[in-house]
Amino acid sequence: MGLSAYAAIASGLFIALWKHPAVALAGVLCMFGLEQWGQATTIFFIQHQTATNLLIGGILLLALMVQGAKKGVSIFAGYPAVGWIILMLFLYAFASAQWAPRPDISLKLWVSRWPYIVTIVLLSPLLITDTRDIRSAYKATILVGGLLTILLLFFVKWETRHIVLDHDMGNPLAISAMAGMVALIVILADSWQESKSWFALKWGLVALCLALIVRSGSRGQLLGVLLVSVTCWPISRGLKNVKQFAVLSLLIVFLGAATSWTIHEFWSSEFPRERNRWSEQSAEQDVSGRLTNALSLMHLAADSPETLLFGLGNSASYDPRILGIYPHFVPLEILAEEGIIGAILFSLIIFLTAKVAIRSYAAVRLLPSERATLSALLGMFGFTLLLALKQGSMLGNLEPFMFAIIIARFEKFHMPAASPTQISTVGFAHSLKLEGLASSSGIDADGLSDSIPLHSRSRAKQWI
Repeated sequence: MGLSAYAAIASGLFIALWKHPAVALAGVLCMFGLEQWGQATTIFFIQHQTATNLLIGGILLLALMVQGAKKGVSIFAGYPAVGWIILMLFLYAFASAQWAPRPDISLKLWVSRWPYIVTIVLLSPLLITDTRDIRSAYKATILVGGLLTILLLFFVKWETRHIVLDHDMGNPLAISAMAGMVALIVILADSWQESKSWFALKWGLVALCLALIVRSGSRGQLLGVLLVSVTCWPISRGLKNVKQFAVLSLLIVFLGAATSWTIHEFWSSEFPRERNRWSEQSAEQDVSGRLTNALSLMHLAADSPETLLFGLGNSASYDPRILGIYPHFVPLEILAEEGIIGAILFSLIIFLTAKVAIRSYAAVRLLPSERATLSALLGMFGFTLLLALKQGSMLGNLEPFMFAIIIARFEKFHMPAASPTQISTVGFAHSLKLEGLASSSGIDADGLSDSIPLHSRSRAKQWI
């Protein structure tokens, strides 16, 4: 069963990418979940631990070639400013590893992490050439991630919060992050909104994703999904749609109550030694420990003007004389290890992404389908950014940088300079739903609101 399910997922991605190359992004987002499923069920993947990474990397490269053949050099054109700043930050981080207290440790980490940086940060955003690509990636992520959620929840052996991988243990944070992104796409993107059966199915899938997060003991992921869902729901369904927001609030309360009951019953009865993991006291202790480590690293960086400006060097915290591990708080880690220079670049990334998000919302606020697409992007960016405040390092939290680039590319699809092929005219015309929207939204006789930008109106008229 394990090998069959693994082969079905890999084959499905391989077949689908020939028509929709962007589905390879789903493979990237679900890569670590697929890897743990393979290693938990098939001895081959224990013996060849990089097999899944190489498989997804190969699928991604093939998808990029197909995308390039279909759309020419457009996948490389118009690379956003935030993308260049992200590349500058990583190049500076690599340079700073040369003056870290233990450059041998820092460079060893770079050797192990550079394939993920290239795959997730550099190549994956190039799959997105219009909003239809984003929607294809959403649907594939729901199908692949949803299937993996069910498989990992019910068909593998668990020991406390870890999946048992032969004589090793899986990473619970990786699979809970995957489940969190699947849940956010389901809630915010509403990928099959015309299907009557989808409404019931999607909330069942959200409940399963939350169950997997609880099963893995990932408190930050659970809180992040709930907070981001409530925050981004008005963007997805409209700021004035009070009824929709009330519906989501009730569902969140229900899911939160169900989750709380599951935590109490499941962790208290099956894992009595871990029963305090979900307590407020345990969470406060963990947060305090992370902040203490991050502030200790900052204190060391502030010892001299040089280290304050240029940083201690990337991955300096791994030095046994300092922390021996990353501090689990990425913003302060960047400030300490890459100095003020790195902190400025990181702050610019956040600032530009927020600015792009505001402009993008202004451009698509009258287009329900586009708005939902943007909402899910912002939700996953916010979700992965929240996780960077409680786990991993800069080299281990790559998804926020990927989503920042995709959000910037999304904006370019709706700029006046964008070509008609870059604007998802199919989604545009579908989103307007002129017959139903004209009477309720004040759309004029041509079926287009005066508040829609002129370049968008003219292209929409041509399409309609």
